[in-house]
Amino acid sequence: MESKPYLDFYAQQGAALVSREIGDRRAFFRARASLFVSLGIAPGLLDGKSVLEFGPGTGHNALFTDSLRPRRFVLVDGDEKILQASCERLKDEGARGVEREFVCAFFDDYSTDERFDLVIAEACIPNQVKPSETLNKMLQFLKPGGVMIFTTVSAASWLSEITRRLVKVRCTNTKGVVDLNLLISKLEPHFKTLKGMARQPREWILDNLVQSYEGGQLFSIPNALEGLASEYLVSGLSPMFLRDWRWYKEKPEDGKAIHNQIIDQYYENVINFLDRRSIHKSHSRELGERLEAISAMIWDDIRSIDDIEDQRLGCVIENLHEIASLVSTAAPATSNSIEEAIKWFQTGLHEDELFHFPDWWGRGQQHVGLVKPFASH
Repeated sequence: MESKPYLDFYAQQGAALVSREIGDRRAFFRARASLFVSLGIAPGLLDGKSVLEFGPGTGHNALFTDSLRPRRFVLVDGDEKILQASCERLKDEGARGVEREFVCAFFDDYSTDERFDLVIAEACIPNQVKPSETLNKMLQFLKPGGVMIFTTVSAASWLSEITRRLVKVRCTNTKGVVDLNLLISKLEPHFKTLKGMARQPREWILDNLVQSYEGGQLFSIPNALEGLASEYLVSGLSPMFLRDWRWYKEKPEDGKAIHNQIIDQYYENVINFLDRRSIHKSHSRELGERLEAISAMIWDDIRSIDDIEDQRLGCVIENLHEIASLVSTAAPATSNSIEEAIKWFQTGLHEDELFHFPDWWGRGQQHVGLVKPFASH
């Protein structure tokens, strides 16, 4: 039987793995509203519209969308228990008068003749086997003039998480079994430095470090735009790194030219995706491409390493040293964090007090908004 990214692992672990803790709902809704605006969506305009969401998890983000009172809200997930948790949450806490439908289906198998004003796919396209094909499949369900929002993850933006897989390797025995309690105890201090953490360390560690993601592919902003038809317009990005001096009265450029402009500026800002603690000036595209390429090599090696004796660990360490060297002048905090992580790993995680590594987190996932234009006449 063909394995399904995410779903096989979630079926073993249960719906709690993807659960969130909202806490202050008003603050949570404000953050979601701000995200929607940055992606070109005025939340108030969703009243009476139709929404399709892929991979809603246990429905925490869907609560905000539901509060905007769309006429119809369809949620699609391949795990029955997770979908049921989402259904119960919206039934108990959602807005009145919203027509909801919950569909248990794999993303690639979902089919409908219905077209939607808004399509959402957060944290579910990266690590699919063919993420570009998954995105284009989802775009089919968008109305002309509608908006799709989705998330991307690059090897560089996820490097801090990837590096923490070194700790997992140290906590794995010769039979390939992870000592989860030891892993949690070693990494728990790291989560105290991360503001806005909405998941318990155990669930985060299982989802991001223990899950293998074998066969899946990361999916960066360049990956998304390179495989996208030119007629789609980018309505917004988060983080917003694009500088665009086009005047609205100027003749519109070819869509691919705009996509390429975004890709160029992405690569000129990779150093900012490596570390969320600071903002640096843009650098050369060549440096960004090099940082991404090395990060991708690290990811390809480390996600399949379960043994401390694996020779590929030497390549991982060497590549981490190179990244630390490449950013040492522009981003010394990032460089120090990487070097401390390497030393901690090499000395067997015996150092109890770390000064740089625990606070290093990248700008993990990015949000992209796309508009499907009306047909020209």
